[in-house]
Amino acid sequence: MRPANFLRALQPLRSSMMRSTTTTTSTTAPSLYQTTLRSLTTTVPRLNEQQQQQPQQQEADLSSSTTTTTTTAVPPSLRSYPYKTKTGTVVSVGRMDRTVRVSHRHTIWDAHIQKPYPKVTNYLVSDPRNSLREGDVIEFSSGYPKSRNVRHVVERIIAPFGSAIEDRPAVLTREERDAERAAKRAAKWERREARRAEAGVSESEGKGGEHVGRIRRLVLERTGGVEV
Repeated sequence: MRPANFLRALQPLRSSMMRSTTTTTSTTAPSLYQTTLRSLTTTVPRLNEQQQQQPQQQEADLSSSTTTTTTTAVPPSLRSYPYKTKTGTVVSVGRMDRTVRVSHRHTIWDAHIQKPYPKVTNYLVSDPRNSLREGDVIEFSSGYPKSRNVRHVVERIIAPFGSAIEDRPAVLTREERDAERAAKRAAKWERREARRAEAGVSESEGKGGEHVGRIRRLVLERTGGVEV
């Protein structure tokens, strides 16, 4: 027998190959159909359960938010200002209540001559407890808008002049000033709410919201309402 005929005799028949492919396709098709049915039957109840749970969660969130808004009515938050610390000497005391004049020595740069020059700038500094005396060297900071012309507050006494620090009222720290400011705001808010309750003004009519200044309003408009 020729080698070509021998190899052809060893190969399987075409009919057997067709039968095998048809059997495999016939066996795989029902299995795929069954798996898809199983997946659909298992996923549909899960979707229904999730859809039923979502409205319940939304109702619970709404109820909790309404309870919190009705129970936790607090005054608007206090604004925090950025600040810088400076050192100066008290040159005038007693002309204004709880306010002193402080001279701050620094240098300025002359752009034309290209040379720094000394300069003295006077600031009105708030002294909440009248702790300062004329001649004291103090450290004061900005970011404390007490009035239109008073924007600074004393932080600590570096070198006292005349009487000792122990013989004077203690200088308020930043935490104590913030706590006192928050207490004043809360008391003011309670008095306002009491007046509104006596006048019979509803919350929707009387509630004006937190005050937003001109600069802050412009910043919020340009940033899309996002705090920077």
